[in-house]
Amino acid sequence: MFLGKIRKTVDSFGMLDPGDVIVAGVSGGSDSMALLFALWDLREFYPDTDVVVSHVNHGLRGAESDEDAEFVREAARQLDFSFECVRVDTETFRKKRGLSLEDAARELRYSFFNDTLAKHSAHRIATAHTLNDQAETVIMRLIRGSGSQGLAGIRPSVGNIIRPLINVTKLEAREYLQSKGVSWREDSTNSSDEFLRNRIRNELVPLLESYNPAVEQVLSRVAAVCAAEADFISAEGEKRFGKIARVVEGGVLGDAEKLLRDPPAIRFSVMRKSILAVKGDLNSVSAKHLFSIDEVVRSGDSSAEVDLPGGVVFHAGHGVFFFTREENFHGFPPTEIKSHGTHRVSPDLEVTVELTDDVSLWGEADVGYFPPQKVGFPITLRSFSEGDRFVPLGMRGAKKLKDFFIDEKIPRFLRKKVPIFETRDGIIWVGGLRTDNRFRADKTKGPWLRIRICGSSQKLLDLAVRSPEAP
Repeated sequence: MFLGKIRKTVDSFGMLDPGDVIVAGVSGGSDSMALLFALWDLREFYPDTDVVVSHVNHGLRGAESDEDAEFVREAARQLDFSFECVRVDTETFRKKRGLSLEDAARELRYSFFNDTLAKHSAHRIATAHTLNDQAETVIMRLIRGSGSQGLAGIRPSVGNIIRPLINVTKLEAREYLQSKGVSWREDSTNSSDEFLRNRIRNELVPLLESYNPAVEQVLSRVAAVCAAEADFISAEGEKRFGKIARVVEGGVLGDAEKLLRDPPAIRFSVMRKSILAVKGDLNSVSAKHLFSIDEVVRSGDSSAEVDLPGGVVFHAGHGVFFFTREENFHGFPPTEIKSHGTHRVSPDLEVTVELTDDVSLWGEADVGYFPPQKVGFPITLRSFSEGDRFVPLGMRGAKKLKDFFIDEKIPRFLRKKVPIFETRDGIIWVGGLRTDNRFRADKTKGPWLRIRICGSSQKLLDLAVRSPEAP
């Protein structure tokens, strides 16, 4: 029985409570119309629930799209439900955001559903995904190389989004509507081979059914098993993430050596959580990306990096890993410091230069003391360049800065973020790491020229070099 299956799903996942206001996404197709009328019937079991019908006119089928909107408006009127509708320019939005048409339409729909939720102080958003949609999604994600998280498919309930029809078929939905004498709209684009989902629905699923007529039910069960496993792994990964990684300004920094001690499933979970923390979502992140990251971590290649969707980049080296946005790892523009005071060199670096007798900060990594008679203005601050040489404190001869970084185990991805201070006489300080021996200060002979660096770049360097693991 159609309604009985839906009630079981609703109760199993705690989708509805008496008095809830539900935003129902209704396109006018058979699935969403079945959802709409099922919510009407379910009010018998969940007293005082109310429904707001939300329809997005994507404007992709001309007059046909407008007719869909009017059809849904009339259905809402017949049931005495509130109705909200918006017309959007999906094609322009798609081009502007660089999305596929399907992804653009989905993003616009959920945006409007959330707007409707806020406007009506509603509790949940109900969408009309069915068991068939679940099977198609599992196949799509398998083709695209998803891991268990992706093969979990469409979750019955996520946050305030519920999918009461997830365990019923499209055929059952249509039979339910027919039994009530309710019509629905047919979307002419459903037969188009332009979309992967349509090709799976119209070509691949029938082929698979020739091997197993119940293949969609099987795939739905696979999704449920993968969801249970993925949830367990995610919970364990969350614990591990808290022990070996930390969110820092600009990204996520972690201990690569500890990560390698974990089994692959936990490693992948930590990676996903790191990407999520930087990117804000996991859209377009597939198992292929996770395997690429894992290969870099296991290889220990400090020169390798992995480009990820959404402008996220993964770096590893010298026992640490780092997820960040690509724009966060450009070097500093060469800057001349011509006077005492505080100077903003870049959005993430500030430098204070002063003449002082105070030695309270002597020995701090982010503070350098210099004899003013040897270090004068202008002082140039810049990023590392190939060929740089200096005389590290305590040594007599010059050393290539690149070799110094290697000896100090500075990951390659951080080297451009190390501030280099120099005068016309050469490098005076590799900021946060080592003073040039030629410009060392005598603690007993002040005053001194004190340079202090402050900002996320320096904090990141401190974390990576001195304490890469989470507390």
